[in-house]
Amino acid sequence: MENIIDFAIKDDIFKSMEEEITCSICSDIKINPVMCTDCQNSFCSKCISNWKLKNNQCPFKCKSFNFVPARVVKNLISKLKFKCKNGCNEIISFDNLNKHCEEECKKLDFKTKYKNLLTKFNDLQSDYFELQSNFNNLLDFNINSTIINNNPNELYFIYKILLKHYTKKFKLELLYRATKDGDSSKNFHDLCDNKKGGILILIKTDKNIKFGGFSDAEWISFFDSKKPQNGKNICGTINFLFQINLRKVYELKNSMKKLTSIYCRSDVGPCFGELGEDIWIKSMFFTKGGILHKDKDKGRICSYDTTDDYELNNGERTFVIKEIEAFWLRS
Repeated sequence: MENIIDFAIKDDIFKSMEEEITCSICSDIKINPVMCTDCQNSFCSKCISNWKLKNNQCPFKCKSFNFVPARVVKNLISKLKFKCKNGCNEIISFDNLNKHCEEECKKLDFKTKYKNLLTKFNDLQSDYFELQSNFNNLLDFNINSTIINNNPNELYFIYKILLKHYTKKFKLELLYRATKDGDSSKNFHDLCDNKKGGILILIKTDKNIKFGGFSDAEWISFFDSKKPQNGKNICGTINFLFQINLRKVYELKNSMKKLTSIYCRSDVGPCFGELGEDIWIKSMFFTKGGILHKDKDKGRICSYDTTDDYELNNGERTFVIKEIEAFWLRS
């Protein structure tokens, strides 16, 4: 199979950055490059995802196994020029390479263009039939949310990720809304503690970023009089975070690759991950806000697999809360 690098224009610009832009795992141009936070070496994101399945350290044997987007490398690659793999005379930038070779190239024959279009059509048709098959159930899935109910795509996203674990007849009952019930940790725990079945948490920031988490573990108002700063980790059987804007789901696992879930303490809101390392909601929601608690400088890592720092909040660690809602899942 031919590599993308085989079609690169080997000019002085390419030669000056060849080592930096070539992945040492696949020996090709780095696609969606990510960088090890310890040794600073970068790789294709897919290569690292596959590497993680069989290894527990960086390919360069670093102590750390944490990766972030390699934006500098990505910018370097965008400056490269490529020849068309179909053999036309066009010189194309990396960002436009796939579209040109699959859709725009004059060398593409009718059958190839038809085949590419048919593949896209079948993908769209598959999505359509999936949506249609769940349409009647989705009509009944009204969770009375001010955060997502005005957007059917967001509503369907939440419905779809819960459908993987529950029957089509599950219901979500609103337990808590910060703007209505009060924006403190006490308000949250008073209404949401000791509920069996599972609770879905939706969070909306002042920048209209939407994310949250779900666990079938029960929230409690844990308090240790001897060590009031200590909380309690509780793990259910179904535990995940999600980013609504990006339509992404993240399974929660701790540093030992074991499932982790919620972190309960009476003076904080709904916190997720081991020791609240993933989402930390402070005591007064609107005035104090929240943190994505992945803090590399203090040796903390998040409990889910992601190559982007603070991906839940569009790359920012702290966030200002505009609304929080909690829904009780009762199947």
